[in-house]
Amino acid sequence: MNDVPAGPELAADGFAAAQPHGPIEELFDDVFIVHGSISLFSAGPDYSLNRNMVILRDGATGNGTGALTLIHSVRLDAAGEKALEALGDVKHVLRLGAMHGQDDAYYVNRYGAEFWCHANSPVYAEPATDHVLNAGCSLPVADATLFVFELPMAPETAMLLKRDGGLLITADSLQHHAAYTNCSPAMIERMKGAGFDLTTIVGPIWQQRLTPEGGTLKPDFDRLLALDFKHHISAHGALARGTAHALTEAAVAKAFQE
Repeated sequence: MNDVPAGPELAADGFAAAQPHGPIEELFDDVFIVHGSISLFSAGPDYSLNRNMVILRDGATGNGTGALTLIHSVRLDAAGEKALEALGDVKHVLRLGAMHGQDDAYYVNRYGAEFWCHANSPVYAEPATDHVLNAGCSLPVADATLFVFELPMAPETAMLLKRDGGLLITADSLQHHAAYTNCSPAMIERMKGAGFDLTTIVGPIWQQRLTPEGGTLKPDFDRLLALDFKHHISAHGALARGTAHALTEAAVAKAFQE
């Protein structure tokens, strides 16, 4: 799902307030996740959707701290923020998808982090971009490369972390759902009707909105399948561990069946 939230509740600091989320969980060495949520005010007051923040740590020292890169940032409550700071220093905030970014400005302002984003972000104009994401650009994370979708009508990228057999990190383009965790009942019904099956999927609404008229996004996904990865996590849903490439092949075949 990738409806754009409108009018989020603001905290006293003027940024969007923290919304319900779980604890920081470690997926792999120096790779962490927070399963959060977001209220989609544009869809109605009873619609809340799950969303994930991926945390990558570089240069961990003997005390377990290092430089942190936040992908799909999710503002945390006070206890969550304290746990985040225990992992290391927030140095970079990175936006992979055009429909995400509500909490990017908060982290850049609070920690003085550098902001990485594609050009011409259509939804969240702030914060100002320090590093533009494009094909062949360097990234603030060791062993990481950027994949750029060339065909959608709004910017979309993915990151391949070349560790642990390959971890693909996406925004809305490719999603893996194991349960409808952190989704309101009304949102669950809407997701089921829109094709958000409990497996790996090409984001149905993302595909519908961003496919050029009379065109197809399949060539981008064919290029994506040329990457070597065993695991996958997106801005929504859960980790696909070990079988991600095969699940992606099936998702692409279903989304673009002729």
